[in-house]
Amino acid sequence: MQFHFLFALMHSSAVVRSGAASAINRVDLLSSLAAKPLLLPLLLLTTSAWFVLGNWLWPLLNPDEGRYVGVALEMLLSNHWGTPLLNGMPYFHKPPLFYWLTAASLSLFGQNEFAARLVPALAGLAMVGALFVFVRRFVAPARALTASIILAATPLMFGAAHYANLDLLVAALISTTILCGAGAVLLHQQGQSYLRWVLTMYLFAALGFLAKGLIGFVLPGAVLLCWLIIERRKRAIAILLRIPGIVLFIAIVVPWLLLMQWRYPGFLQYYLVYQQLARFTQGGFNNAMPVWFYLAILLGSMLPWYRRVTLAVFTRGYWRQENHASVRRLMWIWLAVILVFFSIPQSKLVGYILPVLPPLAFLFAEFFPGAARDATIRLPVTGTQAGPAQQRQRNLGGRAAESGHFMARMLLCLVTGIAGLVYLSTAALPGSSHIAKAIRQAPSALGQADRYYSLDFYPFDFGFYMGNNPALTVVSNWADGQVSVKDTWRKELWDAHQFDAENSAYRFALPVAFQRALCVPASDRRWILGDLRRMNDFAEWAKIKPYFTDGRRHIYLLPPGAVMPWCQAGADTVRQ
Repeated sequence: MQFHFLFALMHSSAVVRSGAASAINRVDLLSSLAAKPLLLPLLLLTTSAWFVLGNWLWPLLNPDEGRYVGVALEMLLSNHWGTPLLNGMPYFHKPPLFYWLTAASLSLFGQNEFAARLVPALAGLAMVGALFVFVRRFVAPARALTASIILAATPLMFGAAHYANLDLLVAALISTTILCGAGAVLLHQQGQSYLRWVLTMYLFAALGFLAKGLIGFVLPGAVLLCWLIIERRKRAIAILLRIPGIVLFIAIVVPWLLLMQWRYPGFLQYYLVYQQLARFTQGGFNNAMPVWFYLAILLGSMLPWYRRVTLAVFTRGYWRQENHASVRRLMWIWLAVILVFFSIPQSKLVGYILPVLPPLAFLFAEFFPGAARDATIRLPVTGTQAGPAQQRQRNLGGRAAESGHFMARMLLCLVTGIAGLVYLSTAALPGSSHIAKAIRQAPSALGQADRYYSLDFYPFDFGFYMGNNPALTVVSNWADGQVSVKDTWRKELWDAHQFDAENSAYRFALPVAFQRALCVPASDRRWILGDLRRMNDFAEWAKIKPYFTDGRRHIYLLPPGAVMPWCQAGADTVRQ
């Protein structure tokens, strides 16, 4: 277990003579350990090993991993660092930060699954580190250590760190922006210098915009604004609205927006209005879920930690605690704002809720040995009121028992994460890895060119496993008016034609035109990819023996100068 030695440090003690003395030693050891200067590097090293554990054991998962890693690879191979490209066409569904970072990872570590999944692992590492630094600075070292370990070991966090999409990067940037803004306010309250925290807040807000768009700064701003209003610190808003920070934000964000608008007229309307606002306010998009969807996800993914917290939050004593009450309210507001915001739109994905994990980890950490003592949180006493000595003995005994409970909960989270890892490594579908290998190993004459087609589907990971990211001509009914309306893979590809109409002729083909083109001899080899789940509209291909099949996908090969069998039988029978 990657966190085993941290558990040992947290729960070991010198030789003790009683359960109460053992509890004292454990708590003191945890507090002293958390204050050590080398703890943060140790925590980050352990967390990084945990987040990359086994992430190379299974192929890229479609569509998300294949899509986002494919865009990054195309950016790297084409050297077009400004414009995200999908199948050689502009792809403006998301801004470029994730692609830049993943392309850099692929360049440094090679074209493999480890490099493809490194960015979310590093993003998770940054989130854990940011929470630790903030809580140690403004609350207590023991709470910081406990909260960070809870965050890192949460199954939802573990899964996100092993999945190559934008969600954890966005969550880390949103979380760090909130923590920096809150830190600036708290430092100002203490009469200390805070400008660096403000500038760092704007830096991460700008990176958040380049990772996901408007929510990169709107959500942190909403959390901080609600917190300051509830805290009755409206004047502190001016602390965060510093001109140097605003200038820094503009300097990072605006150049890419202007460059894309200059290259592709209509970009700002498509990206900011349609992709950012319409997808939030309108229905008709994929992944429609009920309003309680995220609440159910959180209840399931954080289940080991809820019992103690639930008992406390429904008592008056919890809300009357004064120690670090401002930070506690920040965490509750943070949790509520994010949860409500993402519950409003109909389209919901599990990864969207990742920004609530840091406040949840903090709130859970209040109720465990050492961390709980920092905040003087006590659960209600039932029965006869105990005296001071009895209460102290009861608290010590409770901490000793809770120490074991903490260990059990952590082990449950770790086992759940590893079980998910084993499942993915054994049950993940092969995607394009096998068919790409078959194509690469096919004999080829020197200088022979290849052209690739796909029949009514788009294999997002095909370019990654081919290595050279070849362009595909996608054969489908592009004349269907629903293509530009329904939120499907077709719309993802088709949206790009408005920005590159000239290249569209080589990327999109109607079935009838494609069938006729195969009746004309060509000098290059033509590879045709078919997915068995989508071959109903291409029944004539069932009569042809594929060059290779992995049981789910077929590859057909048309050598140079050859035509398809139905051409010899008469092209007049080609289905419209």
